[in-house]
Amino acid sequence: MFTKIAVIGTGNIGSWMFQTFHSQSNLSVVSVSGRKIETLPNDLDLYIFALKDDIYEEVLKKIPFKMLYAVHTSGSLSQLILSPYAENYGVFYPYQTISRGSLYIDIPICIEGNNIFFENLLIQWAKLYFATVYQINEKQRFAMHLAAVFASNFTNAMYGIAYHIFKENNLDWSLIFPLLENTLQKAKYNDPHLCQTGPAKRNDISIMEKHCNALTDKKIKNLYSTVSKIITN
Repeated sequence: MFTKIAVIGTGNIGSWMFQTFHSQSNLSVVSVSGRKIETLPNDLDLYIFALKDDIYEEVLKKIPFKMLYAVHTSGSLSQLILSPYAENYGVFYPYQTISRGSLYIDIPICIEGNNIFFENLLIQWAKLYFATVYQINEKQRFAMHLAAVFASNFTNAMYGIAYHIFKENNLDWSLIFPLLENTLQKAKYNDPHLCQTGPAKRNDISIMEKHCNALTDKKIKNLYSTVSKIITN
């Protein structure tokens, strides 16, 4: 089992990974910046790469030895990117949007490995520290990442628009929280399409026109129209 590990990358995910494993008394963990990859020790059990997708190749080429076990944390990169640099390689994908300094207790960890032995070893090891561990394949991981962009990243952008509307009208932002929490609860236990409400669902053209007329930003106005059409259709 892995007891000496390295987390390569000091961004949001890398920092969270390091903090999570560093808090475990039975693990020895080092943190290495991608910019200082030449300082990476060559005698560790597992190397966890948490880098920006577009710098993996640049960083990996600088490692002066071949690793025995290595994984990356990307939602979209193939595990094969590690194949020239490690005997056993795979993916250790935390399915959560992670901000620096935040604590996350129950994050689903999705595992892939280039062979059954390593994959099972990773799963057993991950279950020592995380409550929810899944074995998935590359196509499933990509789909999860794509879905997360819609469900989390795009939704948060919508929150930002709503926040701006509230502040423009001197409204307390907390007033919207029960609505958001109710929407999430319904989505947890139902097909979200079946829970859809609002003027687009009702095809209430007069209300949608009033909403669009109230929006002064052309891009936001077009966004309202586009999303409304998706709901109506």
